[in-house]
Amino acid sequence: MRFYSLDVETANYDSSSICQIGIGKFEYGQLADTWDSLIDPQTPFHWSNIRVHGITGEMVQGAPSFNEVYPVLRRILSDSIVIHHTQFDYLAFKRAYARFNLRPIDIQWLDSARIVRHTWRQFSKSGYNLANVAHHLGAGKIVLEACRLTNRRVDEWCELFKTNSQ
Repeated sequence: MRFYSLDVETANYDSSSICQIGIGKFEYGQLADTWDSLIDPQTPFHWSNIRVHGITGEMVQGAPSFNEVYPVLRRILSDSIVIHHTQFDYLAFKRAYARFNLRPIDIQWLDSARIVRHTWRQFSKSGYNLANVAHHLGAGKIVLEACRLTNRRVDEWCELFKTNSQ
């Protein structure tokens, strides 16, 4: 089974201000490929966001905007399951589509935080942020480990949560 893991960073409190996108492609239970890009959010950076991810306005000068990388994202992610942790990345994409008047990519979104809460008791009510879970499992392995422990496939998790496409 193939799926993608996605992470975005934003320049400020506006979730459409994507300044970096990272994608991991998983095939047969292994990380098979990665893609990442700095993105020019075409909006000012806030110091608190810079403190979190270390990306500055100077670093994205000359980088493509979201609408310029959109064709690449569409080619990579169309008709795929895309894992995100909490609603942040999903909402960032949704708001960037709206901001740039782009048609949403046909994606089956799956929130790994929901999977974590259903798989490990210690994270069922709190502590399921990505740093805690990654520390517990090792980064990039959350969904694979949940599939192994529950004997569910990624598409079965999608069905369980009936996640939204696009």
